[in-house]
Amino acid sequence: MSTLWDRALAELRGALPSQDFAAWIAGLRSFGSEGGALTVEAPNAFHRNWVHQHFLDRIRSTVETVAGRPVSVRLAVANGGGRPQPAVAPPAPLRAPARSRAIGLQQLTFERFVVGPCNELACAAARAVAETPGRQYNPLFIHGGVGLGKTHLLQAIANAVRARFGSLRVLAIGAELFINEMVSAVRRQQMEFFHQRFRRIDVLLVDDVQFIAGKERTQEEFLHTFNLLCAAGKQIAVTSDKPPRAVPNLEIGLRSRFEGGMIAEVSRPDRETRHRILASKAALSGLDLPPAVIEYLAERVGATSVRELEGALVRLQASAVLTGRPIDLALAVETVGRAYPEAPERVSAGRVESAVSEALAIDVRLLRSTRRDTQLVFARQVAMYLLRKRVGLSFAAIGERYGRDHTTVLHAVRAIEARRACNPEVRRLVGTLEEKL
Repeated sequence: MSTLWDRALAELRGALPSQDFAAWIAGLRSFGSEGGALTVEAPNAFHRNWVHQHFLDRIRSTVETVAGRPVSVRLAVANGGGRPQPAVAPPAPLRAPARSRAIGLQQLTFERFVVGPCNELACAAARAVAETPGRQYNPLFIHGGVGLGKTHLLQAIANAVRARFGSLRVLAIGAELFINEMVSAVRRQQMEFFHQRFRRIDVLLVDDVQFIAGKERTQEEFLHTFNLLCAAGKQIAVTSDKPPRAVPNLEIGLRSRFEGGMIAEVSRPDRETRHRILASKAALSGLDLPPAVIEYLAERVGATSVRELEGALVRLQASAVLTGRPIDLALAVETVGRAYPEAPERVSAGRVESAVSEALAIDVRLLRSTRRDTQLVFARQVAMYLLRKRVGLSFAAIGERYGRDHTTVLHAVRAIEARRACNPEVRRLVGTLEEKL
C-alpha cells in the first residue's frame, strides 16, 4: 500500500497547486492497510480535518485511479509516532465505496452472466473488449431497458481487464457521478485535476450515459475526453437505455462517435433464458429449487427485466421461511401466481408475419422470398425487428428463417430502431403492430 500512496502522491503533486500540495498533502504519510482500506495519517487533528474537508474527495479519486479498483481512504491522526488514531466520527464520504459494495461489484463477472438470445451479441462484444481493450469495438455502446444486465456487462469488463492487465488504469463510473464531479470541479476551479483524472484512464466505462444528454458543458467535456482517449488507443464502453439516435438532446458529435463504434442491445429475456437465469440465481443464493418450480416461474413471470426474476425468488424464499413450508410448486403458485396473472398467449413467428403483411398489404409468402422491392425490404425488416423484440428469436434463428445471415438481421433491427426513433409514421406502424400482437 505504501507504493500505492507514493504513486498517488506523484499524481497529486502534478494536479494540485504547488502551495496546496506543500502545505497539506506532502506532510501526509501512509500508515498501511486494513480491510482493503488505505490509512493515511496527518500530523495533528487540525491538519487532518482540513484535508478531510478540502482534499479527501480528490485524494480518494486519485488513489482509485492509480489502483485501478475501488479503494477506501481513511484519514487518521498520528499518535506520537505510533499507530494513528482515527478522528472522532467524521462525516461519511460521498464516494467511499463500502467494502460490501466493492465485493458485490467484483462478483459481476462474465462467468455469472447468463447468456441468451436477448444479450448474446452484447456479451460477445463485451468479452472481446475485455480481451483486447482499445483494439476492437471502440467505443462499445450497450443499450437496453432497466434491469437487463447492462451494468453487469460493464462491471464484468472492468473486472476482467483488471485481472488480465493489472497495469491498466480502469475506471467504471456512472454518468451522474461524472456530472457531479465535473460540476464540483468547475465550482472549485479544479478543472485541471478533473481533466488529468479522466484523461489518463486506459479503460473508461460509463454507465447510463443518457443522463449527460441536454447538459451542454458536460457533453463538451465528455466529447473532449472521448476524443483524447480514442486517439491514444484507450478503450471506452458506455451503456444507455436507448440507442444513440434515440437519446433526446444528445450532442451530434457524441452521437456520431457512439454510432461509429459497436452498438449492441440487451433486450427482454425469452423463456429459455429466464429458465437459466432462475437456475443460476437460485444456485448462487443456495436455494434448492425443484425443476417444476423453475419451469413454473420461467413461464409465469414474463419478466421485462432480470430484477423481476430476482424479486420472484426473494418472495418465494421469504414465504418459505415465514410459513415454514418447503419450496414446492404449490407454494410457488400461491406466492408468485398472485403477483403475475396468467401469461398471454405466446406470439408465433407466423402470427408476426401475418400481421406485418396485413398492415402493409403484402403477400405473406413474399416476406421470405429473395425479392428486394423497396416496400418488401421494409416489410421484411419490420418482421425481423418484431421477431427479435416481440418473440425473442436469436439473430441466427431469424436469419435461418429468411435465408439470410445474422448480420443482415442485425442490420434490419438497427434500421427499424433508427427509423422508429426519427420517423413518426414508422413509430406508429410498429407501435400498432406491437399492440396487436
